[in-house]
Amino acid sequence: MIDKKILQALLKKVETPFYVYDAQIIRENCSKLKNAFSKYYPDTEIHYAVKANNCPEVLRIIKNAGLGVDCSSPFELLISQKTGFKRSAIMYTGNYESPEDLDFALKYAGLINLDDISSFYRIKDLSLPEIVSFRINPGIGKGGFEGITTGGVDAKFGIPYEKALEAYKTAFRSGARRFGIHMMTGSNNLEPLYFAETTDKLMHIAGSIFSSLGVTPEYIDIGGGFGIPYTDDEVPLDIERTAELVCERFKANCSKFKFGNPVLRIEPGRYITGNAGVLVTKVTGKKESYRNYTGVDAGMNTLIRPALYNAFHRMETPFKKRTGHLKTDVCGRICENSDIFCRNIPLPLLDEGDIIVFRDSGAYGSTMSSNYNGRPRPGEIVTDSGKIIYLKERERLEKMVALHYEQDEQKP
Repeated sequence: MIDKKILQALLKKVETPFYVYDAQIIRENCSKLKNAFSKYYPDTEIHYAVKANNCPEVLRIIKNAGLGVDCSSPFELLISQKTGFKRSAIMYTGNYESPEDLDFALKYAGLINLDDISSFYRIKDLSLPEIVSFRINPGIGKGGFEGITTGGVDAKFGIPYEKALEAYKTAFRSGARRFGIHMMTGSNNLEPLYFAETTDKLMHIAGSIFSSLGVTPEYIDIGGGFGIPYTDDEVPLDIERTAELVCERFKANCSKFKFGNPVLRIEPGRYITGNAGVLVTKVTGKKESYRNYTGVDAGMNTLIRPALYNAFHRMETPFKKRTGHLKTDVCGRICENSDIFCRNIPLPLLDEGDIIVFRDSGAYGSTMSSNYNGRPRPGEIVTDSGKIIYLKERERLEKMVALHYEQDEQKP
């Protein structure tokens, strides 16, 4: 929970809604992950998933903690390069990549995971990567919600494992001699054994592929998916146990398939920034209808996870004592009936202008925000030991309108 004094100071400087990230928590999360995996397999490299949170100051903190990045778009490549990440620390993992996407990846990323054999044909027309790596769909997947399951027969990602060998053979025939392999099956998982099992699955797929080619992989990327609790009854992921189980399976399979000591890569996003951020919003209206509604100035344009995934974020009312409560639906101002943060939740008796804080909003919050209904994107703030070290105010309506007119004036 954000400190009340810090929050009061921020409310005097920035209009709601806005996100606040705690630099100390981000550093702690980076350290826990690095220490756990390096303990059991020193040749582990961590690439933070920029799609989770691309705030420049957040990226600087992560860079200074010794992590690399994983990008999924040209914008993420550019902002990572501008933040100071070296090319060797930048990885690109896209899907249905255009030639323009791949051209950016070749220029800015030291490592590229290709989503399909068709991706290889497109990138080969530009330049053959130093290391060829394909994303594998193992036919299984698991996520905290259906919408964040990224492996399995209904997932749009990766090459079906049955077709993976042919993809690598095609790359080999084209002159590739250095290889990696990648898999990402889901997001926000909290069970250590799940990561061990998916690692085991990928290693067996890799063993079959690289044994047939007579080569060894330079890196094996097991993706991310390290989860955080969003409800009081969820148990935090035991990252120490996760690292122990993953590295145990990893080393055993490296020995079994005579891989030597390839780099183990992981791509955490939510685990690094999720619990380090909160969304601060203000009550704008109350309504007694067929249900009780509490409206706030944030909406699905600000934090889309509840509307998109039916996800839940715990809420706090830092300046309102619980002298009484009312069960209410908390909603935003967007003209969609799906713009609901939660239903029938007990909250203190709130008035217009009161503050609600949504916890665990540091990942997939601001990066998924939009201007839907013409609403400005939220502000972002980073604090460190109680001090503001980064402040980006909420978008201004005037700038939004000016941008539209600027584009309109450029019409032929």
